[in-house]
Amino acid sequence: MNLAKKESVIAQEKMMIVNLSSCGNPDFQQNPHESLSPEVHFQIATLEGASLICLKYIASWNLGGGNWSGGQVYNGDIMVAQVSYNGRVWDLNDKEILIN
Repeated sequence: MNLAKKESVIAQEKMMIVNLSSCGNPDFQQNPHESLSPEVHFQIATLEGASLICLKYIASWNLGGGNWSGGQVYNGDIMVAQVSYNGRVWDLNDKEILIN
């Protein structure tokens, strides 16, 4: 099946997954090898969706910046972006991807 370029991009976006996870912050005498919340993987359609779900997860578990260890966005098996604690999205060269 041949897809137009735009359809191909949309199809790839629907396959993205964002990882949500946390770790202890040693600044607060927490074990950095222990999770403070369950690790979750969400299927998302856009990087904006990845940012929003990360922010909701962070708020739901009352995580601080030193606790956030998630935000990795994958398209299939390939990591394509990272969502930081403040919801900003970065490419693999640490260049911000504007989502709004």
